[in-house]
Amino acid sequence: MSTTYEVYYFSSQGRAETIRLLLALAGQPFTERHVVREQWAEEKPHTPLGQVPVLVERDERGERHIPQSQAILRHLARKFDLYGQTEDDRVQADVVADTVLDITPSFSPLLMGPLRGNAEAIAKYVAEQWPHNAAKLDKLLKRRPAGDGPFFVCGTPTFADIAVYQSLHAHFALVPTILDGHVALRRFYDAMEALPALQERLRTRPPHDGFSLRAAQT
Repeated sequence: MSTTYEVYYFSSQGRAETIRLLLALAGQPFTERHVVREQWAEEKPHTPLGQVPVLVERDERGERHIPQSQAILRHLARKFDLYGQTEDDRVQADVVADTVLDITPSFSPLLMGPLRGNAEAIAKYVAEQWPHNAAKLDKLLKRRPAGDGPFFVCGTPTFADIAVYQSLHAHFALVPTILDGHVALRRFYDAMEALPALQERLRTRPPHDGFSLRAAQT
């Protein structure tokens, strides 16, 4: 029996989109079960930790319900050889992915809640916080081996590249010109957008949705 995957989350991108993109990058088909907003309070107690996303993995050993988006990403990265080729690669992948986690709280309020769409708050973020976040990502890009392509870890994309790409995609939802002047980051973003394995997902995926980001944590 082959392994099958089901992603349990809201019908938007939110915290599950990196998981979906990683499965697409690995060439693994998956199904989705969407949380209906009005039914979330009823369904919440039946999830492992009272939150989503949850990855349901089924094989000859049975069915496993895996919570926590970062644990899911790393599990899939190990399983599908998307963690890099060496221990140095794997360390770098973890550093990059954790850096994305570090910068996320500085802009995620602009995608949800009372600050969603607030032009003044977005302008303040772009002027004050984004330069620091972009500098961290630029610095990590410079740490990769010389001549090793546009990705953050090695010559081929890893789960960490998916994490950075999705973060930048969220930034684009805020400010379409966010990467102007950031040549290396723009090269990386365009390289990810051009990956054949991601084309179908990028073409069909839903937009960002503030409710889903917030409700998954409540």
